[in-house]
Amino acid sequence: MEEISTVLAKQLPQEIIFEILLRLPIKSFLKFRSVSKSWLSLISSPLFNKTHVSFTLNNPKMTDFRLAVIASVSKLGRICNIYNMGFEKDSFFTVVKHSNPAKSLSLSAKILGSCNGLICLTSDRFTLMLFNPCTGNFNVFPDSMLKDNSGGCYVRYGFGYDSCNEDYKVVKIFSFPRAEGRYENMVKVYSLKAKSWSTVEGFNSGNINGKLGVFVNGALHWEACYNYCSSDSWEIVTLDLAAGQYGKIALPRYEDEGIYWTLGVSRGYLVACCNYEPKKADMWVMKEYGVEKSWTKLVTMSLPVDRRDYILPLFVTENGDEVLLQLGAELMQYSSRNASFKRLDFMSGDFRQVQMASYFESLASPHI
Repeated sequence: MEEISTVLAKQLPQEIIFEILLRLPIKSFLKFRSVSKSWLSLISSPLFNKTHVSFTLNNPKMTDFRLAVIASVSKLGRICNIYNMGFEKDSFFTVVKHSNPAKSLSLSAKILGSCNGLICLTSDRFTLMLFNPCTGNFNVFPDSMLKDNSGGCYVRYGFGYDSCNEDYKVVKIFSFPRAEGRYENMVKVYSLKAKSWSTVEGFNSGNINGKLGVFVNGALHWEACYNYCSSDSWEIVTLDLAAGQYGKIALPRYEDEGIYWTLGVSRGYLVACCNYEPKKADMWVMKEYGVEKSWTKLVTMSLPVDRRDYILPLFVTENGDEVLLQLGAELMQYSSRNASFKRLDFMSGDFRQVQMASYFESLASPHI
């Protein structure tokens, strides 16, 4: 392989080499950095990294997705592991431990979101971190803190990419309880390029249920509920990271009974799961972003009798036959072909709390 790549480096135009490398597994062209100085310069260039991310997003069939897991273990504090997530010929999921153990993460780490192959985490009480599990590179920066939080508040995060300004941004929402179940929200946005936090005004949402914003199509999305007693009180609140503007997306129609919505992203599509208490859940995907009529129900799942947690969608296959989801501290696979759940036992231990986020491998830099 090394001899072939050396010949290619000498005989092929740079433009052709560029296109070939884009289509190779990321581990391959990481090795090719040693072929020549020109290849090292090409693969390390911001243009190649940006183009590779764009190519990956536009070609999900050629993308190998990964799963980041952080778990709280009794007596051992917190552990962080990265897992490969793939498919066998029968389309079932396979999950195996990744070679990168993420040693740079602290025991207090919590996943805040993923985007373009980068994972955003809490590093410790006062800092946040962007981490690329593929390259091992990371960037630590200050979190936004309140000078006076004597009244108490709920905190929500989100992480995504502003393509117009080529800037990664972290959003932090402070929600202060007010009378009659209402909330007053203060929104802070960290710009990786500016290396500073700023305030975004104009957000007057009610109760944001989603702890973590889901990044799709340049915007962050949180599930929100304005009145738990009303069947029409749920919707999606959005924040466009480039324009700094808020928006709303209606959720699919649902039955008039006890529900709880959760959001996810799979292969670039917004996914919503309507959890009916306590018997079933409907999984939906928005086939055309922003078009409410494009909400398509993928499957209705009958849930285990002893289920106490809400389903969080992690990944859905293209035909919708297989769904990877988190149910409490467990990673589950649901097959619509035989309406069955399968627990994926890929970790051992007594876990109190588990966080999971899917991502794809890239060379995206946590520094700008």
